[in-house]
Amino acid sequence: MGLHFSSPIGVAAGVDKRGEYTDIIDCFSPSFIEIGPLRDVLYSIKHLQERERDIRVLGNLSNTKEIERSFSLIYDFVDAIVLNISLNTSVSKIIDHLLELRRYNDTYKPIIFKLFPNLTPDVLDELADYMLCSGIDAVMVQAEFVPLIREKTQGLMPVIAIAEISTPERAAQLLDTGADLIAVSNSPFHYGPALIKKLIKYLDKR
Repeated sequence: MGLHFSSPIGVAAGVDKRGEYTDIIDCFSPSFIEIGPLRDVLYSIKHLQERERDIRVLGNLSNTKEIERSFSLIYDFVDAIVLNISLNTSVSKIIDHLLELRRYNDTYKPIIFKLFPNLTPDVLDELADYMLCSGIDAVMVQAEFVPLIREKTQGLMPVIAIAEISTPERAAQLLDTGADLIAVSNSPFHYGPALIKKLIKYLDKR
C-alpha cells in the first residue's frame, strides 16, 4: 500500500471505536490501529490531533448517509481508510465516488475494502474482479477467507486478515496462508495486551 509497518500485527476495529486510546494501545507495540467504525468523526479527529505517539492509524468508515463527509473530514488524520460497506448497498458506486474524491487531496492515502463475513463464492468472484480494476489498495477479510481471496486476487493485492489470535503459531499460520498483515480483534481483552508483543517476538524469530 506504500506504507511501512514495523510488524505484521495490528489491532482491529472495535477495540478503540472513537480513536480515544491510540496512545495507550501503542504502548503494546502493534504496527497499526484500526479505529472505528467511526460515527462522530469530529470527536475522533480531536483525539487524533492530541495524540503524542506515532503509530499507523486506519480509519474505519461504515456506509452511513454521511460517508462522503466523514471520508473528507478524516482523510488528513489517518494513514489509510477502511471502507466497511455492507453488500446490500451499491458497493461499487460508493467506492468509486470515494476513489474519485481521493484524487482531489494533496496526499495519497490507501483505501482498504473490508469484506463482510457472509460472502458467497459468486459474490466473492465479483468483488475480486472489481477490486483488481477499481484502484482499491488492499482488502481486509475474515481469517477463513484469506487463502481464497489471495487466490481470487492472484496475489496482486495486499490482504489483511481479521482474526482473534490466541497463540503465536496461529499468527504464523495466517501469514503462511497468504495474509500480509493481521488485525487482531478481541484477543487483547481475552489474553491480555501483552499478547501483541508475544506475537511480534515470535514472528521476528522465524
